[in-house]
Amino acid sequence: MTAAVAGTEPAPLEDVDADLLDARRALARRLGSIINTLADRDDVLLTMVWDGAPTADAAWFDPALIKVTVNGAIALKDGVHPDQIDPLSVSGRLRHPVIVGMSAHEAGHARSTRWENWPESAGRAVIRAAVLLEEPRIEARHLQERPADRVFLRACASTIVLPAQRTASPTYDRWRAAAGAALILGRADAGVLTETEVEPVRSASESVLGSGDLSRLRALWQEVLALADGDQTGLLDVARRWVEVVGADLDDDLPGIGCAAGEPHESSDASADGDPLGAAVASVTVAASVHAQISTGAMPDPEQERRLQEAAARRQKERRAEDAAQQAARQAAQRVFPPAPAPSSRRSRPRNPVRGHRAPTPLERAAARRLGAALARARFRDTARVRVASALPPGRLSGRDAMLGAAQSALGVPVTARPFRTVKRKRTDDPPVAVGVAVDVSGSMSAYTSIVASTAWMFAHGTREVAGKAATVAFGTAVTPIVSPGQPPSQVTEFHANDGNHRFTEAANALDGALGLSRQHGARVLVVVSDGHWEPEERIGGERLVRRLTKAGVHVLWFCLDPGSNVLPDARRLDVAQVADIPAALSAALVSALRHA
Repeated sequence: MTAAVAGTEPAPLEDVDADLLDARRALARRLGSIINTLADRDDVLLTMVWDGAPTADAAWFDPALIKVTVNGAIALKDGVHPDQIDPLSVSGRLRHPVIVGMSAHEAGHARSTRWENWPESAGRAVIRAAVLLEEPRIEARHLQERPADRVFLRACASTIVLPAQRTASPTYDRWRAAAGAALILGRADAGVLTETEVEPVRSASESVLGSGDLSRLRALWQEVLALADGDQTGLLDVARRWVEVVGADLDDDLPGIGCAAGEPHESSDASADGDPLGAAVASVTVAASVHAQISTGAMPDPEQERRLQEAAARRQKERRAEDAAQQAARQAAQRVFPPAPAPSSRRSRPRNPVRGHRAPTPLERAAARRLGAALARARFRDTARVRVASALPPGRLSGRDAMLGAAQSALGVPVTARPFRTVKRKRTDDPPVAVGVAVDVSGSMSAYTSIVASTAWMFAHGTREVAGKAATVAFGTAVTPIVSPGQPPSQVTEFHANDGNHRFTEAANALDGALGLSRQHGARVLVVVSDGHWEPEERIGGERLVRRLTKAGVHVLWFCLDPGSNVLPDARRLDVAQVADIPAALSAALVSALRHA
């Protein structure tokens, strides 16, 4: 869908009779009465324009005014009289899905687009890429809340128009191909269109971009589909990488596409003559098929609608389950790591495995220092390149902005142009580090307690060197804290293993709640030291918990001291030939996780 700049003045009405003018105003009122229902808000306004020019925009959303504008001339191309449009009834919406789809799309912007002012240093190409990538994202979010609106969004896809093929520049051609891929293929990943319908665009885009770059761009727009509303920083980060894959400069003046932009862009007459990509976009017959289905009175595929509603219900159920899991983790952390435990609390624990404390050896101190140095090297982030606009040199001169500045000066208005572009570097934030260690203290682990106690002390002190947090718990009949989160002990806590039970799920939940392992930020590692021979109920709960943590990006490492260890699915098995190899192996795993954080 092409779109006007937010706040653009509507085109003047052509000479129409009073009855038609009243009918248009009445249609605007009817659409305005449903726009807040579509947007799940109560403050959205809707207006209509009737600009039938070839370069006219279909619809747009002005976030500053919280106003949706719909172009009736594009929505009602077939000469339908406004009095015939009834968006207040189900049958009326199905008879004219394009105009309802336009409203639903812009309502999606009103629901989910949460932009502040774009930073001047971002670069024009980056901002326009961000605006482009927002288009399929808001439709995916809209379908999560209103899956039955898919039929209207599919019809609305008929208004998608790419910028005209005005130049033979390879960069411009790649930009257009990437834009077409995002607008059409992105809607397939968002659940609006189908893979079969978008195949012509896939082939045309691949012929320009190549299969490798198209795959990289798809990974980027899929990343955007998962962004939360208001994550402008995350959107700009993906947009920068998008521009780099396309091969454009971050500040190139490329055409913008999007209906909540706030950045100038170019429209097109939608002609596909001599333009393979434009022809591919035009050949997506979803709008025609939807129109044919609805104009004959046929209802949408009930099976498909049922699947969409089930998917929305499933996502809502998953969100509730994750909230419940987070709450359970916090409660387990409070039980295992109480803020101020009573002096007798440890003695009251059943089968307390702690048998005493000792001073760390020189070898343990040296190992902790080596780990800290390795983490510091892995944690280092190169300085980020930020493009800054300036009115004075040095920097690269933008001819367009230089001319704009000269024109502003000649007219006697304040000169706002900044024609020079320079690159500055700033240090990026280092990712946090969190390490949780869960140690099995059943009788089969008795031979390994010494090295595990040493490793727990070493990791607590090594992660402190990079302002990280580590914690260790022992699980058996009870879950016992060995190292509290972010509190490196002065002495090594020794424990014995003579228990007969395995409360792993409570141990892992306590580490998750105390360290924030599942909060998807930084480098997070959960280490399990056990032979895995647990009760069936505990294994079922453990499998479910490990699956949830790995899905959240936690590196779950399972150290197998016994070749017969029964490792849970989704955990990474690390066979250790000698117990003395555990510190080095765990250090390497944590450094790897940190480098990919």
